This record gives sequence, structure tokens and C-alpha cells, in this order.
Amino acid sequence: MTNPRMRWIVAGCWIAASILVFVAIDASSMRSWMYLTTVALVPPIALFRLWPQAPQQTVDDVMHGRGGQS
Repeated sequence: MTNPRMRWIVAGCWIAASILVFVAIDASSMRSWMYLTTVALVPPIALFRLWPQAPQQTVDDVMHGRGGQS
């Protein structure tokens, strides 16, 4: 199992890298801002939608103390 915060870390790094590239190429037009928004936000949104979720605890797991979240 991966750390549950891993998705947030990957998404944050992607957005930060996108902003750094945007600043490095000195883009300031309105079209550039639209490109930045698209490039910075679409991949993290896809990441959150496609990343597999951890299985949820069932009632039986809670009653019998399995799963570590009881």
C-alpha cells in the first residue's frame, strides 16, 4: 500500500513544476495563462480520478477489530 498522501504530493510537485516552467520561459500573455492552467490542473485531476483507492472497511472488519482502523 502506498502512503495516502502520495497523490497530493505528486499533484503538488506537478503543479509546482508547471509554474516553474511557466516562469522560466517568461510567458505572460492571456493564452499562456490558459495553457498553464490546463497543463497544471488536468493531469492532477486525471491522477485523482484514476489512482486506485484503498479498500474501505466493512462492518465485519470493524466488529472483529481487523484492518487497523478500529
